[in-house]
Amino acid sequence: MNIIRGGIGHRRPQLDIKIDNLHPDPENPRLPREYQGKSESEIIEALYKFFHLQELAISMFENGYFDAEPVVAIPKNLPSEFTGKEYYELNKNKEYRAFISNSNTHFIVVEGNRRLSTAKLLLSGAKKGLPILGEEQNWVKEDLRHLPVIIYPERKQVLAYIGARHIIGIKKWDAYAKARYIAGLKEGHNLSIDDIQRTVGDTGNSARKIYTCYKVIEEVETEFENVDTSEAKDNFSFLILATGQGSIKDFIGLPKKWSEINFDINIIPKNKLDNLKQLFLWLFGDGKEVRKIIKESRDITNYLTDILRNETAIDYLIQTGDLIGAFERSGGEDKLVEKYIKRANNSLEQALGMLHRHKSEEVKRELLKLADTTKTALSIIDND
Repeated sequence: MNIIRGGIGHRRPQLDIKIDNLHPDPENPRLPREYQGKSESEIIEALYKFFHLQELAISMFENGYFDAEPVVAIPKNLPSEFTGKEYYELNKNKEYRAFISNSNTHFIVVEGNRRLSTAKLLLSGAKKGLPILGEEQNWVKEDLRHLPVIIYPERKQVLAYIGARHIIGIKKWDAYAKARYIAGLKEGHNLSIDDIQRTVGDTGNSARKIYTCYKVIEEVETEFENVDTSEAKDNFSFLILATGQGSIKDFIGLPKKWSEINFDINIIPKNKLDNLKQLFLWLFGDGKEVRKIIKESRDITNYLTDILRNETAIDYLIQTGDLIGAFERSGGEDKLVEKYIKRANNSLEQALGMLHRHKSEEVKRELLKLADTTKTALSIIDND
């Protein structure tokens, strides 16, 4: 039997459950999409590959499993008579408590997949690169064969805990994992964005912003099959930052206020789809021939936002891919001319301080060319 530890009042029951009865979550939003829904062994392999289980393995090898860090799980096959009931009702239900404490009941771990996978890999002893549990570590083997587990009856009842922990809490997931989780709540559990934000205690519109960017990527994938979106998912925070800028919202047709975005339709208007593709290529490239021109987040706020307020600058950026050149044109030609002349003057002033040491014929030729250029420029102004 699983060893039950109770569940006082409205608390969820905590049990010590055989590790063979615990299974990683095939819907884990941190898993790469190609691994979601795969077999247990494939999911564990993905967690080992992408989430650096070595440090956890060393900790468990030396200390066993810390009971202060229970995993959170739901029954794999919840009987229909318990479906739709709140945990505090079921805590008082003898049949439910008998079901979850039965040694034949299996569970899906929805929080703590890294810990579960590490423990399973250590017990199997089959993974190179992880410590091997010898006879001296028999006590660790025994410790890992049962793990402390907090039980929720259904996935929907653990949503608030996971969301508060990983979206706004101290153990935040990376940005795209959050997006996939929110999309799962919105589309899989039919929750509104307002419901999600209330559930997880999100007062800063984070869920709405994240889901907006998730939908933007979806639209790119739907409309432009030749654009690789993997870079956008890896650097999802770039997209969040970009879509928060007023000029960029105008460029791709997003409403100014997050609350005005209607997720029941395509959020990018048809007449702005080409602009969306262009923005996407600037931010991430296409994964093939077109390279991104945004190298770091400040390129968005320092340059791109100003560029997208000026048609001349936009056209120049599309034609050349020259971010700085486009930015210089974003204030209009008058400002650009002033900037070029000031730059030339500054350069000449710096050269004056060293000129007495460099009186070569080449320097003289360049100065004469400069004098001719200045004379021509003045004549153009005087003729006007």
